[in-house]
Formats: sequence, structure tokens, C-alpha cells
Amino acid sequence: MSSNPVRRIARLLPAKEAPLAGITVYRALPRRELRRIGPFVFLDHFGPFGHAAGEPDDGTPPPDTVGAHPHAGLQTVTYLFSGAIDHRDSLGTVQRIHPGSANWMTAGAGIVHGEFPAAALGPRHGIQAWVALPPDQRGIAPAFEHVDAERLPHWTKDSATLRLLAGSLDGKTAPVRTYSPLTYADIALAGTAGAVGTVKLAVAPDHQLAIYVAEGTVRLGGAPVAARELAHLEDGAATLELASDGPARLMLLGGAPMPEPTVIWWNFVTDSVASGKALQARWEAGGFPALPDVAA
Repeated sequence: MSSNPVRRIARLLPAKEAPLAGITVYRALPRRELRRIGPFVFLDHFGPFGHAAGEPDDGTPPPDTVGAHPHAGLQTVTYLFSGAIDHRDSLGTVQRIHPGSANWMTAGAGIVHGEFPAAALGPRHGIQAWVALPPDQRGIAPAFEHVDAERLPHWTKDSATLRLLAGSLDGKTAPVRTYSPLTYADIALAGTAGAVGTVKLAVAPDHQLAIYVAEGTVRLGGAPVAARELAHLEDGAATLELASDGPARLMLLGGAPMPEPTVIWWNFVTDSVASGKALQARWEAGGFPALPDVAA
């Protein structure tokens, strides 16, 4: 347990540029220095992409279109700050993702999905995370769950506006099915040049936690965390205190440590490299279900 009464920064890690389809994203996880935070094994920050960001409206697919690809052994969650994306998967799901909603796809034994930006609805800006399923749940049936923004706990506290996407935070619990204890929240701080924005939150002391700053600069224990930086926090304390001198937007993520074995191989979470290679070979051989054709 930490001797500090509040969470402090253990290490600060800038997100790295990574190619994805026709775009560049900012990848905070995984990385050599830090493979996961609780069950979170992947975190990409994308956008903004769209007409307001200079994207031509010439009828061609937007550059951030991500076509059919497989997953297994994990849950994906796409979360938007702005814009809209159409999710499609091999279960036949067609779901438009809007800002503030939680969109959890449970890959389980295997699923195929794609994400198709709704370009006419403005620039897309958001986060995609992967949450590893525990070893004994990696073979469950695939599923998709959409929870509208209005159904998620959202509240103001001190100088912050918060939305809980999954798990528990500050005495609140989200109505989203997860398979291990976790915390995942969107936090906006409303600091100004004349008044510091602050918030003090109760967090689970047994959760590994991090913050990822999408916009602005956040201070934690007096240390700044700039946009596109991941702050991995020390373990143990049950209180998190954040501050900002201007508007800032961040994601709080983490949870109970994930049991071993947990291996990330391409788009899969598995028990071993060998099983990851077998899943990739299955995909390459056409062994995953197809993504149904749906009119755009």
C-alpha cells in the first residue's frame, strides 16, 4: 500500500505516433515500459478528423475508416468526444456511436468488426481502448452492448464534469457489463486563467490506475501532465486529486491487476504467443465469421 494519502505519478509516458489505416493515432498502450494498467491493454487517441480539420468532402471514404478485422479474448470500447462513427460487426450489429455513449464489444472466442466514420456529422475525436478478458472468460460468446450517454452516471463535482463509462468511481457504478473490477471515466476540468479547476475523487485503493490527457494540461500532485501524455499512478491510495489552470479533458482508466497468463498478440489477448499465432492463422485462413454487407 502507498504511504501517500493521494495518488501520485509513478511515471510519465508520452503517447507515440502510430499508423492506423490511412491516419496517424497516438498510442499510449501497450508499450515496452508498460504493457497494461489493470485489464486495460491498449489505448489509442485519434483525431480530430473531419471537414473542420481539412478533410475534403469528395465522396471518398474518410481516411480514418477501419475496415473488417478480427478480435478475440478482449473487449473493445470506442468513446467519442465529437463526431460520429458507425460500428458494424459479424453478429449483424449496426450501431451509430455518438459522443458520451459507451460502446463495448466483447470479442470472446472471436468476432469481426469495422468502424465507418459518419463524415457529415463533423470531426471525429476520441479514444479506443481494449480491456483484456480474464483467462477463464476468453472463450465466451461474442456480444455488443451500447449504452446511451443519458444512462451512464454523469455528474459535476468541484470544478469537473464527469461521465463514468464502466466500473465504479466516487461511489457511482456504470450499468455496463465487465468481467473484472475496473474504472473508466471521462473527466473535463473547467480551469481558467483566473481560477484553478480542481476535483477530488474516491478511487478503489486496489486498482492500478492511470490518466490519459486528451486536451489541455492537468496537474497531479503539482506535476503537470500535458495533452497526449499517459501518467501511470502509484498504487494504494484511495484518493485522486486533479487540477488545471485551463480547460482540460482526460480519461481515468485502470482496475484490478489482470491474472496471468495474459499475452497480447496482434488483435488478440490470449494465454500464450502460440495461441495468438493460431488465432492469426485462423483469420488468414478465413476461419472467422464474415462482416455482413450493409448499405452505408
